[in-house]
Amino acid sequence: MTAGLSACSGTETDNLGQIGAVQGFLGGVVADEPRAVRTARDVLSAGGTAADAAVALYMTMTVTKPSVAGIGGGGVCIVHDRASKKVEVLDFWPRPGTRTAPQQIQTAVPGVPRGLYALNARYGRLQWGQLVAGAEQQARFGVPVSRSLAADIESAHAQIAVSPLLSATYIRNGKLIGLGDRLEAINLGALLTSLRVKGPGDFYNGALASQIVNSVQAEGGTLTLDDLRQYAPVWREAASVKVGNEELYFANPPRTGAGAPQVIGGGNDLSAMLDRYLADIRQQGDNRAVGQGRSGFVVVDRNANAVACQTTMNAPFGSGIGANAIGLNLASGEAVAAQQPLIGPALLVNPFVFEYRYGIAGSGTPAGATKQIATIASDLIAANSVSGLAANDNGQASVNVIRCLQGIPPHPESCEFVADPAGFGMAGR
Repeated sequence: MTAGLSACSGTETDNLGQIGAVQGFLGGVVADEPRAVRTARDVLSAGGTAADAAVALYMTMTVTKPSVAGIGGGGVCIVHDRASKKVEVLDFWPRPGTRTAPQQIQTAVPGVPRGLYALNARYGRLQWGQLVAGAEQQARFGVPVSRSLAADIESAHAQIAVSPLLSATYIRNGKLIGLGDRLEAINLGALLTSLRVKGPGDFYNGALASQIVNSVQAEGGTLTLDDLRQYAPVWREAASVKVGNEELYFANPPRTGAGAPQVIGGGNDLSAMLDRYLADIRQQGDNRAVGQGRSGFVVVDRNANAVACQTTMNAPFGSGIGANAIGLNLASGEAVAAQQPLIGPALLVNPFVFEYRYGIAGSGTPAGATKQIATIASDLIAANSVSGLAANDNGQASVNVIRCLQGIPPHPESCEFVADPAGFGMAGR
């Protein structure tokens, strides 16, 4: 879906936190799940920042797109904050838990509660509880299965069938639920209530942490109390490259050094950087799982703050092991699946006036990373710069983009919001 925008005409009101508090240009969002997009748009309408909208979007996806974004998963985000003139990366990737007995299945330490809480605390404007409440209600009362989730359920049929945690949710009367069926996750709703009321403290340090660890170990997964207590999201610098007068920031630097084979045309610093990412894919892509349970989204607000994230369960629907009583499913902790993204999300910002220009995030598979590189090159170098780049069919190739190449705040009418049809998602503004 692509949409142009009218000029920014609204002003802040005293109704902060209420939908409609902001009139005119709100910003916008693109993601692989429509209901999550609508939630994020409502947060922008209520005067929330891009970080607030990203938190609410992610939380909603734990209910409406849990194949790629669960409380037991994690992600990586790149954040632009105009007021502080900063671009930085928030890394809350789920790391493998500690094995305490032979034959345990490797599961991950959840990164979402502390990761999203950190994002809201540093760059948010609305209250944490308000951003969690929507997902909590959706989990308790149910939502129709979207086309996006239905496709993931169908492709993961075999995995769902062998996991008691997953089959209890996604199999009804012996059949997989599908498009339009009502998805209820009452136990997950209870977990979201705890997170809304108590924040992430009890999840990582309290009685709830003990309950989670005991349940995971009883089901044969890897997790200890120390794993939970010691887990912390990391703020770090972004990798960057100059693109004309702008700076393109990446969540993860390329692993391959200078001198990578030339594939992207243009002969500039950006093409050289993209060639290095392509070399990473060639070197490591064949060792990665095709379906990695990942998704990407981009959010920008009316003040040019922006967040681009890649979510992960490290495998479609994660490990299928967790704490059934609270609807917690942990991401896979297997070494190959738990690797950091091949490229990760990226933001283009003017470093002199700190205007937002461009944001992109993909599914993170070799196919998705290749498509993301091709999209960046086509958008920011030239359409013919990707003529030597072959398509990659290793995994889902879904890439979401927000282009505002004349910059916002001054030119919101230049913005295009493009949700990749391959992800069955939506663009909202």
